[in-house]
Amino acid sequence: MKNVMVLGANTLQIPLIQQVKKNGYNVVVVSPQKDEPGFKYADYPVYADVRDENTILEYAKKYSIFGVITDQTDIPVRTAAFVAEKMGLPGIGYETACLFTDKFLMREKCKELGIPTLKYKMVSDIQEAIEFFEIINKDVILKPVDNQGSKGISKVTNKSELKIKFNEAIRYSKSETVLIEQFVTGREFVVEGLAFNYEFQNLICGDTHYFDIPDVFSATTRVFPSEADEKLIKRVENLNKKIITGFGLRQGISHSEFIMDGNDIYLIETAARGGGVFISSDLISLSTGLNTEEFLVGISTGTLQKTPNVTQNNQVCCYIAFFLPVGEIVSLEGVEEVKDLSYTHRHSLDSLRIGLTTKPYKNKTARTFIIVSGDNHDQLSERVNKIHEVLQIKVKTENGLKGPIWS
Repeated sequence: MKNVMVLGANTLQIPLIQQVKKNGYNVVVVSPQKDEPGFKYADYPVYADVRDENTILEYAKKYSIFGVITDQTDIPVRTAAFVAEKMGLPGIGYETACLFTDKFLMREKCKELGIPTLKYKMVSDIQEAIEFFEIINKDVILKPVDNQGSKGISKVTNKSELKIKFNEAIRYSKSETVLIEQFVTGREFVVEGLAFNYEFQNLICGDTHYFDIPDVFSATTRVFPSEADEKLIKRVENLNKKIITGFGLRQGISHSEFIMDGNDIYLIETAARGGGVFISSDLISLSTGLNTEEFLVGISTGTLQKTPNVTQNNQVCCYIAFFLPVGEIVSLEGVEEVKDLSYTHRHSLDSLRIGLTTKPYKNKTARTFIIVSGDNHDQLSERVNKIHEVLQIKVKTENGLKGPIWS
């Protein structure tokens, strides 16, 4: 039996790992965290840093892998491309992988393609950051150029803040460089796409809604399809197609995020993998009928011969997410009822238990989430409200009992 390597073993990788096994392959699962749930499906567990390209290559050779794949996470994208390139396996190419995982390179490529960008600069020390801040004389946002999960991202309104928050951003950057960029607020979109043999098509365009928590750049919900008018959606999708095609994505699922400033649309970031929080595995499928995991396994092993048919299911769907206050969970009600609802799908509710000490909600990784579907946007909204009512969680904090943070 042939072996396929999956990079990543957390909850979001489980649908992909399961599909590899369903397709009749042994699965080599790689992650440095031995307690991650994906390992229970592994034929060959490998406990290693997924960013360590040469070490992962040695394991790939050891197990004579037939394909290498990842999804819903940026961190292993370069490693998957590196291993595939070195072993002559299907992949997107290492240079392309670097382009899709470096926020500075993304903007430089957009300029090369004639696509307008917000004002930005890559900096490696605080003095460079201060100089840029003084030149544009506007609020800025700091982003580690090569990280994910919104770690190290913060808004800056003055030089005193900049000096403090720059150190936090640089701490999360593997390359010790930070993107400092003009900060804007406006409507945000998310677009999932599909590439096969360099032919690209948009799959679904959705709306992003954020938590109203300072320096927590994390979505509380992403809804598909977008409720914007058709002309605006078309503008977003046309821009996305120009970017993904111009970036040279050979194959795979793409995930792009955009923001509007007035009537202008700008790229926030794009990725050569499907969206996290089960956008790739569940929301694409609910919206289009595409089995994303089957597609990804097919392209990674070179067994897919043609672009899969994609249809619109006219299904409205979303993920909803919440943070829990810092403290200890002392009451947990409604979880089983929510899980049993006909319109709820995959979720991370099983991670919650009475006695659990909750984490500070500094970034996306602390969220709990649920996939919800409906026949239309009004029905979806009603169902989301129902979940809010049913799910009753109490956390003992320093300031008394508090419930989930939904917005």
